[in-house]
Amino acid sequence: MRKLKTKKISKIQIARMLALISVILFFIFVPLSNWYANNKAAYNHAHLVELAEGPTMGFIYKSLDLLYTQFKDPVTAATSNNGSLWAYTVMGIPISDPLGLIAELLNSVKFPLKYLIGGLIPFLVILLLGRFFCAWLCPMTVLFGITKRIRSLMTKIGIPLMGLKLELRTRVVVFWGGMLLSHFFGAWVWHFVLPYISFTHEAFSIIVFSSFTAGIYFLIAFLVLDIGLIPGEYCRSICPTGFLLSYLGQYSVFKLKADRPNCPKGCLICFDVCPIGLYPKMDKLYSCHLCMKCVDACPSQHIALGLNPTYERFFAKPQTRLEEQNEMA
Repeated sequence: MRKLKTKKISKIQIARMLALISVILFFIFVPLSNWYANNKAAYNHAHLVELAEGPTMGFIYKSLDLLYTQFKDPVTAATSNNGSLWAYTVMGIPISDPLGLIAELLNSVKFPLKYLIGGLIPFLVILLLGRFFCAWLCPMTVLFGITKRIRSLMTKIGIPLMGLKLELRTRVVVFWGGMLLSHFFGAWVWHFVLPYISFTHEAFSIIVFSSFTAGIYFLIAFLVLDIGLIPGEYCRSICPTGFLLSYLGQYSVFKLKADRPNCPKGCLICFDVCPIGLYPKMDKLYSCHLCMKCVDACPSQHIALGLNPTYERFFAKPQTRLEEQNEMA
């Protein structure tokens, strides 16, 4: 029975990695589509693109042309997906980063209604699953996973590395500091606070314009710091988006819950595998991003996704009252 559960959880981990890779591929596909639109308008022929940019780009143009010529207007269809994780459109539907939406609402005199509606989509996900974005959709999860392996390899071969721990409140300071700076200097400030925005922005810049911006240095700096100085601390103690999602995630419909009375005494496997240092066994999951690693690692399968205890108590009240009335009768 335990083997079946382990197999099921392993599939969840595979699904999570596929979701993360899909996000990265999507934000490579978006600038490639815009690059295609530019070449479609300029050349409108795969052979001319191949002569101008080489056989590899010619092949990519042909592949995208097969896709977008199925639409009435290929150029319009190709540019219907646009943007970065800060704000992007999918088939013309705008979607905004929750942090970006709040920053824009605080800093803008006029805010287009369509962006407000599109920005509500992430909030619906938060309402259901809390900090789901961090483990399932943020490309930095993949990059920080790579830096973790690099750090492990460097440690094995004897290279001395530091491992500083930051206060959890640091992300609160970064959150409000970013809000203040963006008010005075504009939303571009967040590109130097949130590496996942820099990643998607730089991917767009390199593919479409064959160049990169200053954001690439910020991105590299954070990866180097994660390897040699503050491993895992960005997601845990710095990320302002993580702070916002953690705060709102307290009210999410679903949460991980541990069957504490039946947990083996002294077992801390769930804590050991948690990438952000939470205590699933003690139900201290205020910042859980549902990576499900603790569920996968639990030897007795006593951690599972369930209804938030707050809502559980709410739905249980009528039944409790009825039982009390029956007892009094």
